[in-house]
Amino acid sequence: MTINCIIGFYNMQRNNIINAAIPDRPFLNDSDDARNTPAEPYRDLLIDAGAEVKVHDPHVLQYPDVEISQDLDAVLDGVDAVVIFAGHRQYYSLEPKVLQELSGQAHPVIVDGRNVVEPDAFIDAGFVYKGIGRGDKNGHEIF
Repeated sequence: MTINCIIGFYNMQRNNIINAAIPDRPFLNDSDDARNTPAEPYRDLLIDAGAEVKVHDPHVLQYPDVEISQDLDAVLDGVDAVVIFAGHRQYYSLEPKVLQELSGQAHPVIVDGRNVVEPDAFIDAGFVYKGIGRGDKNGHEIF
C-alpha cells in the first residue's frame, strides 16, 4: 500500500529519516469535524516507522495529542512526502513548483487521497505521485 511505498523509498534514500506532512485532519471537505479521520492511523504508522510528521488543517484548531498548524508553508518546509486526506479548497491550489521548492527535494512524494491535485503536473515536475483511484497515473517511473 501507499505507506509501504513512502517508507520503503525514503528508507533507501534518506537513511531511515522520513519527514512527512499531512495537510488535513477531517475527512469532510472544508470542515472542522475531525471525528474518525483517516489521517490518524496513517500518522501513527508514520511515527511508528520513525517519521517526523507535521499536520496542517485550515479548519481544525485542536485535536487530542496532535500539534496542528494553520501555516501550510511551514508544514511543507523540508518534507519528503505530502499526504492529502481532505479535499479542502486550499489544497486544490497546490502548485508543484512551489511545493517542490518548500520541500527542498528534487523528487518529493505526494499521496493524493482526495484527488485534489493534477497528477500530470506533479509527475512532470518530478514528484513521485500516488493517488487513490488513479491507477493509470500511479505506474510512472520512480526516479
